Amino acid sequence: MSKERIVGTIFNIVFGLWCFFDIILRTAFEEKINTFLKRALWNDSVDINRWIDVAVLVLLMAIIVFLHHYSYGELVKLGLIAIPIVIGTLNADSYHLISVILFVVAARYADVDKVVKIYFYILLIMIPFIIIMCMLGVLPDLTMHRGGQLRHALGFEHPNRLGMRIFQLVACFCYTKRKSAYKIIKYILMCLATYFVYKVPNSQTAYSAIIILMLVIIVGGIYDKYGINKRRLMKIMAIGTVAANVVTVFSSFYNPKGNKYYTLIDKFMSHRFWYGYRMYKYYGVSAWGQKVDTLVKDNKYVGVYHQLFLDNAYLSILLKYGIVVYVIFSILLAMAVFYYVKQDDFTMVAILFTYAIYGIMTTGFYMMSHNIFLLTIASPLYIKVKTQDKKIGHGRFRIVWGL
Repeated sequence: MSKERIVGTIFNIVFGLWCFFDIILRTAFEEKINTFLKRALWNDSVDINRWIDVAVLVLLMAIIVFLHHYSYGELVKLGLIAIPIVIGTLNADSYHLISVILFVVAARYADVDKVVKIYFYILLIMIPFIIIMCMLGVLPDLTMHRGGQLRHALGFEHPNRLGMRIFQLVACFCYTKRKSAYKIIKYILMCLATYFVYKVPNSQTAYSAIIILMLVIIVGGIYDKYGINKRRLMKIMAIGTVAANVVTVFSSFYNPKGNKYYTLIDKFMSHRFWYGYRMYKYYGVSAWGQKVDTLVKDNKYVGVYHQLFLDNAYLSILLKYGIVVYVIFSILLAMAVFYYVKQDDFTMVAILFTYAIYGIMTTGFYMMSHNIFLLTIASPLYIKVKTQDKKIGHGRFRIVWGL
C-alpha cells in the first residue's frame, strides 16, 4: 500500500470517528455521557464534546504536519487561504470556518467517494438508532408547533436537526448509489424521505432541499434517457451555485419592504432577506471580521434589546469573518463546483448546487457538521503529487512535483 493510501485511510478513520461523535453528541446522550464521566472521574468540569473537538484537532494537525509533504507553491497557496481565515476566526470568535479548512487541508490524500460512503453508512446506522432510543424512552422527544402541525425531534436536539440529518442521508445516498440501475427505487426513497421530513420534523429547509435535489436528479435521468449531453445543465447549476451566494448577499443590503415583488420573494423565503438586512444595517461589513450576536442593543433606547436572526450562510460569513474571508471562501466554492463540472460528475454538481440553495436558508451550510461536501474544496486545491525515490550511492532522495 502506498503512503498516500495509508494517509488517506488514517484520515478516513479520524473523519469517521468525528462523524460518529458529532451525531451522537448532538442528542441527550451528551448529557448522559458527561454525567457518567463526572461521577467516574470525580471531576465536575468534564465536557465530552470539548474532549472530542480537541482530540480531532490534534489528530488533524498531526496528519497535516507529519504525514503530508507540500511543495513551495502549495504552502504559499494554503498560507494565503489559512492566514486570513485565522484572523477572521479570532475577530469573529467563531471557529466553524477554521475547522472546515483543517479538514480540507488534511484531506489532501482522501478519496471523496470513500468519505461520502463512510458518512452515508454512519448516518444509515445512527439515525435509526437514535429514533429507536427515543421510542424506547432512553432519549426525549422534543416537540413544538408550527402553525397547526406538531413537530417531532425523535431523540435529536431539535426537529430541524432531524430534518438536516435526513437531508444529509439523502444526499450521501444519491452520490453513493449514483451508478445504480434502479433509478425508480431511488426516486421512491427520496419521495418517502421528503414526506417523512415534512410530516415528522416539518423542517422546511430540509424537505425543500430534498425536493430540489430530487428534481435535478430526475432531470439528469431524463437527459440520460434521451442521450442528451448534461454538460450545459451542469454549467447552469455551477453558475447557479455562484449566483445563490452573490445574489442573496447583495439582496440583503436592500430593504425588501421597499418593493412589492421583493417583498413577495422575501415572504416566500420566510423573511430571510429582511432579517439579513436588519443584521447588515446594525453591524455593517468589516474587512477582517467582527463578533456578531443576534441579541442586540437598541441604538436609541438604553436597556432595550432586540432579537435578530441570521439564517443566510453567505451573509453570515461576510458579517462575521469579513470581506477578505468571504471572497476566499466564495472562490473556493466556485473552484470546487466547476472542478466537478470538468470531471463530468453530474451528481456531485447537483448536490453542491442543492447545498448552495440550502445555504440561503440556514447558516449551517458552512459547518462541517451540516455539510461534509465542503471537503470537495480539497479536490481542485491539490493536483495529485507524484513521488519517485531514487538511489544515489548509499542514500535516497525524493523528488516531489507539486502544483
